[in-house]
Amino acid sequence: MGSIAAMPEIARVTLRQLLGRRRTLLLVLLSTLPVLLALAFRVAGETEIERFSRRIFDTISMTILLPLVAILFGSGAFGAEIDDGTIVYLLAKPVPRWVVVASKALSAIAIAILLTGGSTALAGFIDMVPAGGDGVLATEAQVLAMVVGSACYVSLFLALSLFTRRALVIGIGYMLVWEGALSLMLPGIANLSIRQYSLGAATAIYNLPLQETRLSAETAFLLAGVLVVASLAIATWRLMRFELPGGSD
Repeated sequence: MGSIAAMPEIARVTLRQLLGRRRTLLLVLLSTLPVLLALAFRVAGETEIERFSRRIFDTISMTILLPLVAILFGSGAFGAEIDDGTIVYLLAKPVPRWVVVASKALSAIAIAILLTGGSTALAGFIDMVPAGGDGVLATEAQVLAMVVGSACYVSLFLALSLFTRRALVIGIGYMLVWEGALSLMLPGIANLSIRQYSLGAATAIYNLPLQETRLSAETAFLLAGVLVVASLAIATWRLMRFELPGGSD
């Protein structure tokens, strides 16, 4: 219990590191784009769930906002400390490595959900909620997709950042190539796609009018859970074997 008590302090330091970067301001500005587009749709009288889901949620929120925000925060949770060498002080503390990993992962996931989920919820409230009960359910489903996607992306690239300093570059490549080009050409890739986990999880609330959803809600939640647990377990294992400066890392 004494070790767990260190989690708030580690989380506070992580939040300060992540929020103190200039690129965080750019991500905040990017998260306002779905809201602005929703306002434009509302002014134009376009409150159709299908049109909103395809043009704003799928094109902007799922394809650009979610992966970019979550990958940046996930890869940056340990990245700054590794780059400037301050991870030495963190590893010198008598705190179990799983507590360190969990604290940083929860912090990064929370920020990612705040930006992506908050943006999606506000945009849906503006443009889809006026459509009635289905609009409310569609908005809730989209927010759920942001939550599941944020947890998966952050966990995966937080773990990857402990193995390479190019985690961000790999993440952008994954976002553009694996979940972009390859997923369109190879439908079977859905089982290894965080995007599909997010869209599949959303069907637990509402079947969004997106043709590319290929996983059931049960399968999506299962695969997402396995990915998060495995990623954090690997991150903990790696941190336990992380060599301080003067070693091979």
